[in-house]
Amino acid sequence: MSNRIISSAPVRADLAGGTLDLWPLGLMVEGSTTVNVALSLRAEVSMTRTGGDCVKLGSADFGVAYDWRPGQERGRLPLMERFLEEYSLPGGWIIETKSGSPPGAGLGGSSALSVALARALGAATGSKEASSEIVARCRDIEAGQLGIPTGVQDFWPAVLGGALVISYKAGGEKVGRLEMSLEDLAARMVVAYTGESRISAATNWQIYKRFIDGERQARFALSNVAQAAKDIAKALEAGDWAGAGEAMRLEMENRALLAGGVLTQTARRMLERAMDAGGWGGKVCGAGGGGCMVFLAPPEKKSAVEKALAEEGGRLLPAVPQGIGCRLEVE
Repeated sequence: MSNRIISSAPVRADLAGGTLDLWPLGLMVEGSTTVNVALSLRAEVSMTRTGGDCVKLGSADFGVAYDWRPGQERGRLPLMERFLEEYSLPGGWIIETKSGSPPGAGLGGSSALSVALARALGAATGSKEASSEIVARCRDIEAGQLGIPTGVQDFWPAVLGGALVISYKAGGEKVGRLEMSLEDLAARMVVAYTGESRISAATNWQIYKRFIDGERQARFALSNVAQAAKDIAKALEAGDWAGAGEAMRLEMENRALLAGGVLTQTARRMLERAMDAGGWGGKVCGAGGGGCMVFLAPPEKKSAVEKALAEEGGRLLPAVPQGIGCRLEVE
């Protein structure tokens, strides 16, 4: 019987092809692909057995702590409560969490936390799940909480780690690893927080609805986003860093057409400054509208790009590519 369980999972930076993971967009846009990479910032869950009839929930990010029992009215941590119900966790535990990334960062922090929580709850309840089952369960629980379609691209880096290529096929997504050096990517990648928190659900729903309604610009732009993702995957594996930066730039150009506010004035200024300092390309992370941005730059220009972003008010994050996915320790 386990008395203490510690689980952690990495957040991610999406390099191209985000939003295509929202079902069924990836099946409706030919050649849909998402390219992303796990980062060294990790969401963490700790579970300690205490006895008793309730579960004590705590979130370091929200500064919230309370007792939970099945069937009670939703509290301040409704997503976590949904996971406890899904896994039928009995009472007698303390569960504490922290996301590992800034609020509304667009790095998939809540999804990484979902993966870490699912793995911890699986260990506590004896549930043995394959990676694809964990991803599907996390996706569906988040959809139930948000009340809109949700995707899978945030969960796979949290489960597997590394740089991934996710392709969307009938019957489920296909996930592969990019054949490249994470160290080489780290030497050329910069992640910076704009200081503007955002809620991805609203932006993603706007894009989703415009596409499903058949708006020509949305369909054109999302098709170009899919092409940019395929281009960046090829460029990264070939070591064509300038080509990868150009694909990222084109992805951002088309992503900005998908919904109003994807590229805020702050993000636009940071992008311009980074390019002026010698960067190859950059884009908003996740749905955009604030949060974090990711850039590619020559190693000899990386410090200049970082300096330019800091001068524009960006907060540089100590986030480097991470080859390790979800980790679980059971005592």
